[in-house]
Amino acid sequence: MSGDMADGQAVVRAGVRRPRVLARAAVGWPPALRELKELLYQVYLEGGAPSLDTITAAVADDDELPGAPGRDVIRRAISDPGVPPDQADAVAVARVLARRARWDEDDLSARVRALWVQARMAAGVGRPIGDFIRDDRLVLQDLEIHPAVDSGDPHRFGVLPRYVPRAHDTQLAAVVDAAVAGRSSIAVLVGGSSTGKTRALWEAVRTLPDGWTLWHPFSPTRQDAVLDQLADVAPKTVVWLNEAQFYLSPAPYGEQIAARLRSLLHDSSRGPVLVVATLWPELWDILTTRTPDDENAQARALLEGHRIKVPDVFTAGDLRALYGTGGADPRLVEAAEHAQGAQVTQYLAGVPVLLDRYANAPPATRALIDAAMDARRLGAGPRIPLNWLAEAAPGYLTDTQWDATGDNWLEQALDYVCAPCKGIPGILTPHKIRRPRNYRAPTRPMGDDHGSQGRLYLLADYLDQRGRQQRAETIPPVDFWTAAAHHAHPTDFETLGDAAWGRGLYRDATQLHKNAVRHRASSAPSDLVKHLRQIHPADLRPAQWAATHVSLDNRHAASQLLYTLRKAGAWEQAGVLLARDPAAHVSLDDPFSVGTLLTELLEAGAREQAGALLARDPAAHVSLDDPLSVSLLFKALREAGAREQTAALLGRDPGAHTFVDNPISVGMLFTELREAGAREQADALFARGPGAHTHFGNPLWVAALTEEVRQAGANEDLFALLARTATRVSIDNPFLSVSVQLKELQEAGAHEQVAALLARTAAQVPIANARVVTGLLKELREAGAHEQAAALLARNPAAQVQFDNPWLVTELLKEMREAGAHEQAAYLLARNPAAQVRIDDSAAVNGLLMELGEASAHEQAAVLTARLPAAGHFDLFTEASDSSELFQFGREPDGCASPPWTWDDLH
Repeated sequence: MSGDMADGQAVVRAGVRRPRVLARAAVGWPPALRELKELLYQVYLEGGAPSLDTITAAVADDDELPGAPGRDVIRRAISDPGVPPDQADAVAVARVLARRARWDEDDLSARVRALWVQARMAAGVGRPIGDFIRDDRLVLQDLEIHPAVDSGDPHRFGVLPRYVPRAHDTQLAAVVDAAVAGRSSIAVLVGGSSTGKTRALWEAVRTLPDGWTLWHPFSPTRQDAVLDQLADVAPKTVVWLNEAQFYLSPAPYGEQIAARLRSLLHDSSRGPVLVVATLWPELWDILTTRTPDDENAQARALLEGHRIKVPDVFTAGDLRALYGTGGADPRLVEAAEHAQGAQVTQYLAGVPVLLDRYANAPPATRALIDAAMDARRLGAGPRIPLNWLAEAAPGYLTDTQWDATGDNWLEQALDYVCAPCKGIPGILTPHKIRRPRNYRAPTRPMGDDHGSQGRLYLLADYLDQRGRQQRAETIPPVDFWTAAAHHAHPTDFETLGDAAWGRGLYRDATQLHKNAVRHRASSAPSDLVKHLRQIHPADLRPAQWAATHVSLDNRHAASQLLYTLRKAGAWEQAGVLLARDPAAHVSLDDPFSVGTLLTELLEAGAREQAGALLARDPAAHVSLDDPLSVSLLFKALREAGAREQTAALLGRDPGAHTFVDNPISVGMLFTELREAGAREQADALFARGPGAHTHFGNPLWVAALTEEVRQAGANEDLFALLARTATRVSIDNPFLSVSVQLKELQEAGAHEQVAALLARTAAQVPIANARVVTGLLKELREAGAHEQAAALLARNPAAQVQFDNPWLVTELLKEMREAGAHEQAAYLLARNPAAQVRIDDSAAVNGLLMELGEASAHEQAAVLTARLPAAGHFDLFTEASDSSELFQFGREPDGCASPPWTWDDLH
């Protein structure tokens, strides 16, 4: 009979009963306690996992130990998640175990003492919610809730107007209730500026019971605060992420933050916690839309399924509830009576006042505001340097306007934009550095708060959003870009450089990317090499600069640059980069970074560095949360022939620990586990229920998982998944839902499910939705259902469909052409979709251009082409207009071809 453990029970061998191995303490917070418990458990295991009786006897036999814990105290010191009540007892246990494991007793004792003190002193981040409840002004300042227009008597009515609950508050309350019940939760309020998102969050979290704290990470920067302090989030903490894009999108740390937040939410030992966030709709789309390089994969996984929409306007029922307050707050009544289109919250936040001041600003002042709007929409953070705006503003003025501007124009403009009105902040608000007061921080260089940026200003949210909409197809003048290169925040250089390059401003983009290389940029080093190779193929100085200055602390920059240098044949510069030893710097907790760097080192022939990277034992350290990253690491290890590391990674059973909410990533890990011969782990991964976790509203995800399962030969799982698909997949998007699922069902021979799916779609077609009409036309045509297709076209969808998505317009035109519905296609083109479609997706725009060409709609194609440069698709513009040679060196903001320039012209 085996003497191994079975289900935690001791198993008898030859009549000898082995002791039960003590359980490992599951500690989530505080970090010091987790480290203490891990340390004690490690020495316990390395000491041979002695029985409690053995440890108790050893303690009793040693009178020199600092403590004399009994059997139960010893068990709790090792296995209980709480802090040992007595430090001396914990040290006594540590010393006894150190002897058995042949560890240094004094060293271990010192570590246990220090960790015990840290664990007892841990308080967690944030402050009690009661502090906010007692001080509305603290709510305004720390939680960034918009103040209301002045009532004339703030002492009587308070700084916040009376709250009127709406439909989204009910959804939000359910998330808060889940947290109170002990389940970590996240809620993301998505709505336009000044629609009441942050106020709704506050009204929800203020109902939490005593014992909850609220943490708003913002200092020294939002991302730094999360990265530095997230480990100190205690149970019963609200993590307040107002304007979540500042945490989740700026490279290179947005994805890292999203992954850590996901880990926090999934770690039951750290819960319950409640993460609340706000986003504008357009920013939600950016963070949750899959792109070719899937740069927001972690953010999308964090956010999807947790959106609560906040409407722009009050419904009739909301207005009745407002008037039902009996006029208790005159600000509400005033807003209801004067707000345009029932935009009550916007009125309360002073939006009409802001718009009026913007519309009536003098030319130089208007230029300053426009420069701030452009800075924000093109990638600058919320704190905009005044030096940048002051140098940029003159470029927005005509010669006549500039000549009429006095010497003190900037002071006058600042007086205008910063002046509060009716109790609300002005168009621009001076940024006050917020740091703990009366606190001796670590020594830092004097004056590094602003550096060369000078004073910093915040643009009013509503004008920020308005600028993104109304100035979306405007290219700022030369002064804007040159000032940005001198004064923008270093972390913004890369994004601003990307914006400049996309608009054909090659020289400005290169300067910004050159600046960014020295500031931990992620893609700028490789972009600098690729772009300058396009303009000056023989000049290797950009490659030398990038290899010399790229940050090795950035998780992805070195591997990206090594790939680019290798593809460019810049082997000498690749050698410069390799001489800096990126393998010694890569973070071992990120499987994606380790996997991509390992692959690039092998491709570059740097086998010694690849071996050194493997010698750092990444398999023992990488996070297992993200199935995509883990699968990429498995592939890299397999290609490297690193069998020991592969075995070590398998030994951690990644399939049991990874997230299973993204079927595409789960499918990839499923495949890699089977490639590694770990079929049991692969089957166990699927048994955890990725099908059950699949978001059936995303048919592409369903199809990807289906394909992986089919390729793996897991037929039982395949048919179970297909059966659920036919009855549960969303049909709100037939182009995806029907086409993808019909294909899968047909290939599986699931004829009954095919019939069921087609039957469900026949009577549920919203005719104004281009996505729906296009998808159904395609499927009806391919299924030979010509009568139904004709009936659908007879409803004249061309006169009703919306033009928001160029890809859908393309597919609809194509389907009409395939169906011979030429009149419908002509009617659709007559509505001028080229001037109305969104043009943020270059692939979708290119598809529409091609379809317009097929339809001989040359005027429409010209209209669409002319919109491309300002939208950041200059490469597509040069291709469509056959002007690549003309714009070899890029263009100027006024549309003229840029004169020749070289690396020597850059600062």
